[in-house]
Amino acid sequence: MKYLYEKKIDTAYTTIDRSGRLGLVESMNINQDMITEFFGSVGSDNLVLRKKNNAAWVYTRTKLQIEQLPFWNTKTVAKSYVSSISPIRLDVDVVLNDEYKNPLFKAKTQMCAIDFEKRSLCKISDICFPKDLEVENSSVTDSYSKLNAEFTEEDFALEEKIYASDTDFTHHTNNTHYVKFIMNTFDTEFYDTKTITSFEIQFAKESTAGDAVRVYKKKTAENQFSFLIKNGEEIVVKAELNYADKAPVLPDWV
Repeated sequence: MKYLYEKKIDTAYTTIDRSGRLGLVESMNINQDMITEFFGSVGSDNLVLRKKNNAAWVYTRTKLQIEQLPFWNTKTVAKSYVSSISPIRLDVDVVLNDEYKNPLFKAKTQMCAIDFEKRSLCKISDICFPKDLEVENSSVTDSYSKLNAEFTEEDFALEEKIYASDTDFTHHTNNTHYVKFIMNTFDTEFYDTKTITSFEIQFAKESTAGDAVRVYKKKTAENQFSFLIKNGEEIVVKAELNYADKAPVLPDWV
């Protein structure tokens, strides 16, 4: 059976950045919410999973491709569905279009279920997840990148302390907060003269309240930055951002 979750979303003022468009952090928030709500629609969100299987879904990586991000007050439609599944992991796609079906962004996110007690991967067949689910073609045709850039202390950009407000249901730092830390490395000139075209992030370890994570940043290709986030000596996050050398087109009201 095909399982598809769909939702109408208006681009709110709190979700736009200084360009007047939906920001990258907020796009990743939509991606995360749509995945969470998809799992809820099939009876397999983390509240259910913890109660029935003492487990939780965790993100391992997300690849986001941007066509154009919507302005404030744009009416959009988001949909999420499973695009691949294996014994221990699956990919959930999220596609955001405007009300006229023009593409805005598309993403795929790799997920695994972790047993709280054993701290090991669960077989998807052993947890509360639809056994009759049929996968659909992914909207993102590119494979996940390896994100193997090397960094030195010369690439250190900033340090961010983790507060309780940064943590979520799992008591670990919310995934999208790492994206905010990454975007904090850019100045206003970048926001005003560049347009983000794609973003990829890989989650390796966890951090929690009281930790201080260090963000490293380097230019690894033309119109590309790579990032590394460490908690002490442990790698927490790897990421890559691609952009175009053009300013976002501003709406008439700016």
